[in-house]
Amino acid sequence: MRRLAAPLAALLLTVFGCGAAATLQERTGGTPDFEKGKAAYDRGEWIQAQLDLKAYVEQYPGTDRTDDALYYLGISYFRSKDYALASSQFDRLARDFPQSPFQPDAMFYLARCDDLESRPAPLDQTETQRAIDRYKQFLDLYPDHAQAAEARARTQALRDRLAEKRFRNGRLYAKLNQRPAAALYLRELIAQYPESRWAGDGAILLAEVLLKDDKKEEAIEALRKVPSAATGETKARAAELLRSLGAPPAPAPASVP
Repeated sequence: MRRLAAPLAALLLTVFGCGAAATLQERTGGTPDFEKGKAAYDRGEWIQAQLDLKAYVEQYPGTDRTDDALYYLGISYFRSKDYALASSQFDRLARDFPQSPFQPDAMFYLARCDDLESRPAPLDQTETQRAIDRYKQFLDLYPDHAQAAEARARTQALRDRLAEKRFRNGRLYAKLNQRPAAALYLRELIAQYPESRWAGDGAILLAEVLLKDDKKEEAIEALRKVPSAATGETKARAAELLRSLGAPPAPAPASVP
């Protein structure tokens, strides 16, 4: 596949970004032979495939097989769990070869690399958000792709992690008796992630925070926002609090589409 014009390449770089680390240490010493590298790939010899395919794309950056080599090189790194190196190959493929038949898969694996490098909820969520954004780009362009269902499932899992992050922040500020900050995080949680199981716990905690400031009506409103995704225990707790406040039970929450 031929390279695209520089302005379009620059535009796609803005869209896709680059998830790879700033410093990537790659092995050297391969033979710039696509067939040799592909044969090693087919045998599952990831290190040898990486050496030969890397040498090939470096020596032949614009041939009809360069996009193929970049894809198999990226998968070889991916199978070796070198996600930063894998991401750099898929990123180049996506930017430089937009007409390649590997373009949809490159976009999916760009998101998947960020997904696999994302961190648990208590830590920084930069990779999590980037993975969500990239899954969205992939799904917007290829909603019927074979890996679309996986992309949707992973997006929901990652959104749930962001919801957990906001819940943890809200709980921390509540413990520190910084109620305005706690309420801010918990309101964001309920508004932005209503489909998450954390939204129910967030609604209850928000109500408890508001009650400490004698904001009974706002607390009742928060309890009525416990979503359908909440656990039975969470729903029962919300109903109990509503009764204690003299409020009628909340109507059954509508399912989030």
